Amino acid sequence: MQPNTALFGSYRFSWSYSRLACVLPTVSMLILGMCLSTAMAQSVPGLRITDIHGQSWNGNLVSIDQESLVYKSTEAAAGADVIKKSDEILRIERSGKNAGRAADSTSGTWKAGLTDGSVLAVQKIVGKEKNWTIQLSDKLAQNGFAGELKYLKLKKLDAKAEEAWAAFLREDLKSDALIVVRPGGALDRVDGVIKGIVDGKIQFDVDGQIVDASVDRLAGVVWFRKQQATAPKGFRVELSNGSSLVAQRAKVAGGSLELAGSWGESLSVPIEWLQGIDCGLDKMAWLSGLDVLDSRSTKKVGFGEFDTLLSKTTRPRWVKGKGASEDLLFPGPGEYQFRAPAGMTKLQARIERANESEAQSPIAVEVWVDDQVAYRKELGAQEESLDLEVSIAPEKKIKLVLGSSSALNLGTRTLWRQPRLSK
Repeated sequence: MQPNTALFGSYRFSWSYSRLACVLPTVSMLILGMCLSTAMAQSVPGLRITDIHGQSWNGNLVSIDQESLVYKSTEAAAGADVIKKSDEILRIERSGKNAGRAADSTSGTWKAGLTDGSVLAVQKIVGKEKNWTIQLSDKLAQNGFAGELKYLKLKKLDAKAEEAWAAFLREDLKSDALIVVRPGGALDRVDGVIKGIVDGKIQFDVDGQIVDASVDRLAGVVWFRKQQATAPKGFRVELSNGSSLVAQRAKVAGGSLELAGSWGESLSVPIEWLQGIDCGLDKMAWLSGLDVLDSRSTKKVGFGEFDTLLSKTTRPRWVKGKGASEDLLFPGPGEYQFRAPAGMTKLQARIERANESEAQSPIAVEVWVDDQVAYRKELGAQEESLDLEVSIAPEKKIKLVLGSSSALNLGTRTLWRQPRLSK
């Protein structure tokens, strides 16, 4: 007996449709999951992780705190999170084509320093002592700072004024202060009490009289703060808008990087702002990450009025090194000056001639701590490199000097490989 084909066909179609209806949601979920995974992978920047032993690998950040670093490896099959001890990690650097600091049209021109050593690049600050609103970009503001602000720098300063500004920050202040720019560019300090910042003006109490000081005439303001007994623990998070924050915890949540530190409420920024995390705050400091006090060429060229211009192009500067590191290039005889961070007592680097020459001059290398020579050694005309290790003093001016006894200065172009300071 033949089956009823009409009935059988209807039944077959119904069964196929029913099965397809069951399968489609599963397929859709798989596709959606693949899309979400791809989107998340694209939103979380690829990072190069380096440990204290010099080993490096690639991964995407999940979280980091005082105990552990959690990341997803990009060098192994996708799967479970990888966990490493935080005290074994030295540096986490953004890798790939967007590794360099991005030019951000929303970056702030003011620098707000916090008591823990954090520096925020901000567009503006509004509020009072216990209730500040900090505008980080056109679409991102942070509330709730309550006494963590140490200074607000309002202008980019020349080398002489920069040194004066740094001196004001090191002083043991007894009150708040306005740092005023005098005619000619010199800086002066006016003591008082900062009452608030509103509409581009600093409300300042001087001996009971409230004045509104325009930010246009100020280099910045400094708050009176008690000295912290110990340096804060944590790691330094570097953002593409120019901010650098000392945090104790960081985690990726969706398209955001959530940071927790001593400033109170958690700070949430776009994940694409992340440029790097320095985990060596209590282990070591890269010289490339410290402020430059002075960088100059000491080579005598002999072109008269053009010497000043030529000296700017031949002064020491930072260049891309191996991996994610930076090396200090001396194009010839010169000087480079910085201030050693608190707790750092040793300077190390490998000095190499940067190009081959048939004739090479001997090179004199010196390291000065304030006005005393702490290290002096010569790299002979036939020598290509030397390893520098010298004891320094924390919070002192350190000057690196490269010279030559030969007037020709042949072969004196040198690279100071990965210069670093440690405890």
